[in-house]
Amino acid sequence: MTRSLGDAMHTLRLTSLTSLTSLTSLAIAVAFAAPTYSQERADAEGERSLELTLSEETAQLRYDAPTDVWGQQDNRMSYAVFLSEERDVVGSAALLMGSDLSLGALEVKFGPQAYAALLDEENEDVFAVALGLEARFNLVRSRGIAIVGSAFYSPDVLTFGSADNLTDFMARAEMRLNERLTGFAGYRWFELDLLMREERKLQNELFAGVKWQLR
Repeated sequence: MTRSLGDAMHTLRLTSLTSLTSLTSLAIAVAFAAPTYSQERADAEGERSLELTLSEETAQLRYDAPTDVWGQQDNRMSYAVFLSEERDVVGSAALLMGSDLSLGALEVKFGPQAYAALLDEENEDVFAVALGLEARFNLVRSRGIAIVGSAFYSPDVLTFGSADNLTDFMARAEMRLNERLTGFAGYRWFELDLLMREERKLQNELFAGVKWQLR
């Protein structure tokens, strides 16, 4: 009887110890997994990038970062400086907001983009506020392979200085080269409709570049 009771107590201790070990292991796993998930989510939402684009006659440097303007987590703010061979300099700033049009592999953002252009000829400066969108179709998300396009247009009422309109269309293909570096190539049509019905093409050619994820 005494031996049976001792065996039973020993078995109970082993069962309790096993259960305690299992619960402890589970608690440790949860404790480590939760911060990892939170960190991955924070990294995705807080991703910043620096982008260099070159063509035969132009160069552009662009910085892109998340913003909490208007309280949405997927809003982006970007700043760019564009330089042409003819010494035209254009600075721009864009605010792109997420939309309900995004579906599956397709992501669509829309919003305004402001341009300030200093043209090479004297007294031919332009300021414009364009409205437009950016669409991204992820072909192979795991490899960072995607097609990206954007379209911005400023009507006469939002274009000031020596121009009536501004048009900025772009399409490109991109692929991630490593964890932080992405390569891309595409085509951009960027022009101003100056006064007296004269067109000024700032860029109308193929380009290539790289994007560096700053995080």
